[in-house]
Amino acid sequence: MRIARFLGVGAVLGLVLAGAAAAVVNGGSVTPNLGVAGIKLGMTRAQVIARLGKPLFKNANGFMQYGNDKKGVIFDVYLDTSTHPQRVRLLGISGTKFCLVGGGPCMMRAGGVGKLRKRYGNALVNVKLEDGEKVVWLKGKLKGCKVFTDFGEANRPAAAKIVMIFIGYQSGHYC
Repeated sequence: MRIARFLGVGAVLGLVLAGAAAAVVNGGSVTPNLGVAGIKLGMTRAQVIARLGKPLFKNANGFMQYGNDKKGVIFDVYLDTSTHPQRVRLLGISGTKFCLVGGGPCMMRAGGVGKLRKRYGNALVNVKLEDGEKVVWLKGKLKGCKVFTDFGEANRPAAAKIVMIFIGYQSGHYC
C-alpha cells in the first residue's frame, strides 16, 4: 500500500526534474536508525546538498528526490520544515543496490526478510501505523531521540524481499 503510494508520487514528481545538474543516488549502505548513503537523520538541508548535490526534484514541503524511480530506485529525503535550518526527519529508499551495513541483507533479494529476522531477532517489533497497516520496526535512539527503521509489512515469509525501508524520528519531526 505505502510502496504504491510512494511510487505513484515518485512517478508524478519525476516528470518535473530539476535539471541536468541534479544528482542521482542509485544505492548505498543503510545504517538502521541513522541514515543511508552518507545522509543521516538530523542533517541540515545544506549538508544534504553539499554531500549529494541538487535533488532531481524538490518541493516547498521539504521533499527532496534523489532516486530515479524510472530505474526502480527510490531515495527520498524528507525535511522538517518547522526547524531553522531545515533538517532531515525521514528517509525513504528502495533499490537493488541498497544493503545494510555489516553484512546485509540487501534490498530486493529473495530471503531478505529471513536474513533480517536472523540478524535482529526480537529487536524487530510489529507496529500498527495510523492507517492500520502493520509493519516491522527496529526501534532505537539517536542523540537521545526515539528513531525507527521500518522494513515494511509485518508477517511476510522469510523468503520475501525487503522492498522499502524508511528511517525516521518516531515523533515525525526532527528531534
